[in-house]
Parts: sequence; structure tokens; C-alpha cells
Amino acid sequence: IRLTGALIGHLKAQPAATVMTVSSGLAFIPLTATPTYSATKAAIHSWSQSLRTQLKDTSVEVLELAPPAVATDLMPGHAENPNSMPLADYTTEVIGLIERGDTPRGEILVERVKPLRFAEVNGYEAVYGMLNGTH
Repeated sequence: IRLTGALIGHLKAQPAATVMTVSSGLAFIPLTATPTYSATKAAIHSWSQSLRTQLKDTSVEVLELAPPAVATDLMPGHAENPNSMPLADYTTEVIGLIERGDTPRGEILVERVKPLRFAEVNGYEAVYGMLNGTH
């Protein structure tokens, strides 16, 4: 956040620039086993929205990448978890969205993360329960 803040003046001086943040589907529905992780991703989402509004009349675009669980070794067990999205599928879908400019509200959302992103509208309690095993 501080680095981005320090670079804003430079970025605004460019004919076109992009700040890309990485939040998570857990920014919208917390995973109770990892409350701090979920909270920091929610903070990144909030900050991204605010920064996007602050820079709306400039040459700087603010994009937020909100991945679902992806099959990588970043977190223990994710690579083997059948509920994690295969990395190759994830990267292919993300690149396609960016190339097509399919970033409504400045958010890059693969299909698999949309139930988390739109849970507030489409049944928060059910999605929360399924994610946290309380359904």
C-alpha cells in the first residue's frame, strides 16, 4: 500500500498505467479457519475500491484480482485439494478476462469465485455455511 502510494505521482504522469491488487474470494466471505487472512483480503478490496475512485479521472486504472482457492503450493494442502481450481485453468481464464477487458467494477473475477463475490446478493448464509462447514 505504501509503495503504491509512493508511486502514484509517477503513474499519473504516464499516458496509461495500471495498479493491480490481489485480494481473494475470502474478501467477501470469510473462512473462519483463517480470520486474519480473510480480513486482510477484505481490507485490500476496500482499499482498491477507494483508490479506484480517487484515480477515476486520471490515466491510472485500478484492477483487483480476486482469486478463488487455486491449486498451488502457496498454502499447505491447496495443490491436492479437489475443491481448488487448477492453476492452468485459473491463469487461462484470468488472462482471457484481462485481454477482453472483462473487468466490471475494476474486478477480475473468474467464474469460480463469483459465488463468493456475489453471496451478499445471492444467499450469504448458504455460501458462508458451505464454505465454513456450518450448513
